[in-house]
Amino acid sequence: MVRNTRSVNKGDHLAADTGTSGNSLRDHRNSPGTILGRVLAFLICLWIAWCTSVGPIYRHSGSMAEFGWQNALILLLTLAVCLGLVALVRHLLYGGESPLSMLRRSDGAIGRAIRTLRDSLSERKRLRSAGRAYRSFIMRQTRGWKPIMRLLVIGWSWALVTLLAAYGADIYAQIAECTNWILQLRGDLPQYGGNAFTQMDIYPIGHYLWPSEPTFLTDQHNLVLTFFYGMTALTSQRLTGSYDPGIVLLAGLQLVFGAFCCSVTANRFFTGGYPDDSGCHMTTAVAEPGAYRSGPLARTLVILFFLVCPFNVFSSISLTKSPLFAFSFVWWFGIWYQAIRQDGSGNHPFASPRTLVGLAVSTLIMLISAKYGIYIVIAQIVLALIMHRRYWKTYLICLLLPAMAFTALVSGLEGAGYVIKGDPIESKSIQLQQVARVARVDPSGIDSQTRQDLDPILDLDSAASNYTPWEADRVKSSGNQPKLIVYKWRTVTDDQMKKFNKAWLNLAKGHAVPYLDALMAECYGYFDVNDSAYVAMSYYLNNSYVQESSAWIQYWCRDWRNGVTGVARTWASIPVLGWIAQGNFWVVLALILIAAWLSAGRWRHLLEFLPLLLIMGVMVTAPANNFERHMLPVAMIVPFLILAMSCERRHVLAGANQDDCSPNREGTRRS
Repeated sequence: MVRNTRSVNKGDHLAADTGTSGNSLRDHRNSPGTILGRVLAFLICLWIAWCTSVGPIYRHSGSMAEFGWQNALILLLTLAVCLGLVALVRHLLYGGESPLSMLRRSDGAIGRAIRTLRDSLSERKRLRSAGRAYRSFIMRQTRGWKPIMRLLVIGWSWALVTLLAAYGADIYAQIAECTNWILQLRGDLPQYGGNAFTQMDIYPIGHYLWPSEPTFLTDQHNLVLTFFYGMTALTSQRLTGSYDPGIVLLAGLQLVFGAFCCSVTANRFFTGGYPDDSGCHMTTAVAEPGAYRSGPLARTLVILFFLVCPFNVFSSISLTKSPLFAFSFVWWFGIWYQAIRQDGSGNHPFASPRTLVGLAVSTLIMLISAKYGIYIVIAQIVLALIMHRRYWKTYLICLLLPAMAFTALVSGLEGAGYVIKGDPIESKSIQLQQVARVARVDPSGIDSQTRQDLDPILDLDSAASNYTPWEADRVKSSGNQPKLIVYKWRTVTDDQMKKFNKAWLNLAKGHAVPYLDALMAECYGYFDVNDSAYVAMSYYLNNSYVQESSAWIQYWCRDWRNGVTGVARTWASIPVLGWIAQGNFWVVLALILIAAWLSAGRWRHLLEFLPLLLIMGVMVTAPANNFERHMLPVAMIVPFLILAMSCERRHVLAGANQDDCSPNREGTRRS
């Protein structure tokens, strides 16, 4: 037995949560960190309530000016529910008895009924035998990442076998880029510039960003991913005469990768952050061996979440870049959980070469799959250097180095004229929506100077007629021809684009309501469980690209494909019961769990939930409202957040430090 001499971080934790004096508990509750956390928790709940209350307005293309007593009532009721849930979670986390336990112990009719039911079930030998057999089965099938991965691969295989793949316009755009690039290498240059319509005009990318020498590869959908997807499809065409086998191969590879990411992360959370330490249990004096591993019920629910929830199943074969980012983020998130739990326990959280490689590779795949990944990685580096700076070498090697290498590669190719950079207009969705809304509701309110600055960039008349509250692509002039030109990508110059932000700010004066309307109409659905997805993951199963443009995929189980899509949409449309099948339900649940942590003053968890909050910020600025694929990283993480909180609750109840599987200051850890 080796005594653990680790001291408790007094600035972050309540020393021995279940054994402190009343004064210590009172001081902790009144500490500045706890007060700030509760303020932030209240603001989170207020945001959810606000989005829910304005939902009925924007679902009918209304305006904030229509906000009435009914909306105020929805706001207050939703706020009360959210605050109640936060208080309940906090109560359960830090030593409170669960409502079920209280009912079971009570002398009332409900308590007696529960005890009677429990006793009657325990007397049935067949049920007891079946229960023991199932417990043994599920624990055996989830002991280690390989058995978990086997479950996921088998459970998702029906989607790959019967649906083959799910995709949209992006993969065809990536194939077109690679096709033109190969033609360029052969000297058979396609038309470039002028009145010729190219792939870069479909996105569109402003001509002022195009190099003078013809080039057709872009960073619009991330260069590396475009090259990998496009070249795989073109190789398939060369070998088989069709893109379809290559697309199916890509879908199969993503299914295996997704199963791997979810399985290694599930294993980390099932074992309290010690996936490679089978002896990570509390001593007999503190808790029974195995008490800090998730039980069969928790493991069953997590596996069912990934095998049954439609957006998880469809993501396994969906080639729309967001699922790839989501799976790599799940892997990345699990590594951080393990590192945080093992920090200070006598183990080096990044000692394992597998952990280091996993952190670096998952970081790189996040960067490859989604452009906003760079902001999440940089923010995590800064926060980690502040909170866990003794591992700074690890952060530099596994986080900063991949980020710098990837950024340098893409920037170098863009600077040399080999790749066209993505148009910065893509990051201005909310601003474009606000300008377009003002152009529609109050065109005479645009002063001459603002109109003069905006005119070379946007056709304001077209913006007014093309404005769609829940989607910015039409204002960005995205999509195939024919389309109404709003963003003047052919003629706008770099100098003219530099005036956009100033003109946007000037237009905000006197147009606060239209600006707020444009913002909320573009993002409220991500945080309103009553709102149906504008584009659900089921869309990618049977859209025109799959059912009409494919060579033979469209004929493979065509009716089954339509039936699966219909079942998923029907389930999601059921009130309350359909919430489980919607991404925004899991986003709201994640916010409530984060609010519970904040309200308890547990700032040490910031390394875990800050990336989730940053991804939610990306949702707000996304080009469409309630676009389900943007919610995947957060939705997939929620079951693991619940497991982490369950583990923390057990630590608190056992009187142990809540960050890892080590005992409290008086305990010892088996070695």
